[in-house]
Order: sequence, then structure tokens, then C-alpha cells
Amino acid sequence: MTARDYTLTTPASNRRVPKISEIVASELRQKILRGEIREGESLSPESALVEEYNVSRPSLREALRLLESEGLVAIRRGSHRGPIAARPDTEQVVNVFTMHLQLRQATIADVYRFRMIFEPAAARMAAETATDEDVAALQALLTEEKAAIDDGGDFGAIAWRFHSELVRLSGNITMTLVTETLEKISARHAAAMLLGWDDQEEQRIRAYRAHRRLVGLIERHESEKAQQFWAKHMAQAGERLLENSATLEIIELLD
Repeated sequence: MTARDYTLTTPASNRRVPKISEIVASELRQKILRGEIREGESLSPESALVEEYNVSRPSLREALRLLESEGLVAIRRGSHRGPIAARPDTEQVVNVFTMHLQLRQATIADVYRFRMIFEPAAARMAAETATDEDVAALQALLTEEKAAIDDGGDFGAIAWRFHSELVRLSGNITMTLVTETLEKISARHAAAMLLGWDDQEEQRIRAYRAHRRLVGLIERHESEKAQQFWAKHMAQAGERLLENSATLEIIELLD
């Protein structure tokens, strides 16, 4: 269906009639999302797209700008390839999601308690299906964590990458993307809290040991124990992390 077909067959309603550029953008968006146009592939020269969708060049360019703003199209000025399909940067998702949390005055407690719901399940799922390569990826992070304890590196950021890797190994794409959007918030909060503690090194060692134990459970495919242990660990860690900051809003942390 071309843009012209759409305008002729769409019934009248009280809803806003979409602009031609929005219709074209919608059709191209679906082709990209369905994989008909793969990442890095050209959409077609501008002249061909104008003819295919029977629209003016300004309307087509507006459609491409919409897709570019979504990260689905990269427009190479001066390139003979024309617009190409792209993959949105996760950072775009993180920024938009974080703004929505801020607008709703979400707190650090909201974020952490939500993670307490799905991370233990992710630990169980990871233990059920973990390969040698998966375990090696977690062990590599353990090595970084231990070095950060010894040399005073950025332990908080590394530790939360461990959380994100754990969820990724669950194989659940939805949980993985949600975790990636929350990692920045969680890591900054943990780092800020650690700076105010007198027993910083002790807390780092406790976290490292908990992570190391979990990796052992995953390696042995002890899925139920992994879930139970991670739920207990997150509950205990949460008591300390949220101490005096349960009502801290995300915007206060990120600004």
C-alpha cells in the first residue's frame, strides 16, 4: 500500500489524519523492524523512494528525518548510498526511559525493588542454560571486580555490569533491555552510597564473594539454589543501599 492508497482507503474518523510523511515513515519503519531492510542496507535512492511511495521530495525527506530521530535510519549526506537502515543506540532508550521515570518522580527504591523481582528469576534461568562461554563471561567480570577491590577502581560500575550480564544470560530479551536501561541509575546510586560508608572495602568484598558464589551455582546448574541465593543477597544488599535514600528521586541522582 502506498501513501496515496492509504489516504483513499482509510475511513474518516475523529482521530487526527496522519500526514503523508508519517504514513511513509510507518511503512519504512515496518520494513526495517521486520528485517526486510537489514541494518546497513540502503533503503533505495531518494528518487526511487519518491516514485515508489508517490510522494513529494519534501514529504519523503520529512519521513526520513522521523526515522532518523528514532535511530532506525542513518542519512549519509553526500553519499551515493542514500539513507541506510540502522539500529537504535541503547543509550537512546536509556535516556527516554530515564526521563519518563523522572517525570513520574520515581525513586531509587522503585528501581531497586523492581530489580529484586526479576533478577532472582534471571539467575535461575541463567543457571538452567549456562554454557562454558557464559560462565567464562561472568568469571571475567569477577576478575575485574577483584582488581577494583585491590586497586580502588570503579567497583560499583563493574559490579552492576555483572548484574546486567547475569540477566542477559537468562536469554530473556525483555528483561535484558530493561536491565540495560536501569544499569546507569543503579550503578551511580551504588557508587554514591559507597563513598559515604566507612566500611567501603568490606562491602566491596561482600559483594564480590556473593557474585563469586552465584557464578559457582550457575556453573553447576543449580538453578533453584541460584534463585534463592540471589533473592536473599539482593534483599540484604537493598537494606544497606536504600538506607537513608529510599525516597531519593532519580533526577536528584543523575543531575
